[in-house]
Amino acid sequence: MAIDVHTLADAIERANRAMGGLTDQLNAADAKLGDGDTGTMLARLIGSFAAVDLQNAPDLGAGFMALAKTGAASTGSSLGTLIVTAMMTAGKASAGQDAIEWNGLSQILLAVRDAAMARGKAELGAKTIIDGLDALARAIAGKDDPAAIAAAAREAMDQALLEFRERPSAIGRARMFAEKSVGLDDPGMLALAEIVRAVTTNHSATALA
Repeated sequence: MAIDVHTLADAIERANRAMGGLTDQLNAADAKLGDGDTGTMLARLIGSFAAVDLQNAPDLGAGFMALAKTGAASTGSSLGTLIVTAMMTAGKASAGQDAIEWNGLSQILLAVRDAAMARGKAELGAKTIIDGLDALARAIAGKDDPAAIAAAAREAMDQALLEFRERPSAIGRARMFAEKSVGLDDPGMLALAEIVRAVTTNHSATALA
């Protein structure tokens, strides 16, 4: 089974359900260095994604583009903008395709990483969601089994959080509190890790089993 609009819709549904338990956790993580609204913003954004009728999208690329359009109207935050950029990038990469093979997911994530770097004017190593995307893309490269991809994705995010936790933040508001950020997870990277976990864990009935 390849990745199609049904796979995408299922992932969005799982992420949306998970936000019920993640909103406060992500807000608390963000409050240590920022405005404390990452969880609330992400819940609103993913909720808007969940309202999109992906099942009737003409193809996978159109599905991603529909999410990007809806997301752009939902948020103007820096993290939200990066997520919208990710949807647009994935939409362009899969334009006109009914589905993509699982072994093509890594290349799309690398394209998303590069687009996010350009949009956010960030470099690898700055302790942001971009470092999480990089770890995720590299970990699943060359894999075509959904279960193996899911396991590698979870492991990659756990390792990325561990690797960067003791580093100072080098960009954004957290950069102004670089010393204070040591020992803390970047809220964007933490959000990515938790969404990856929600989408890939214990889903025996889906392609992400």
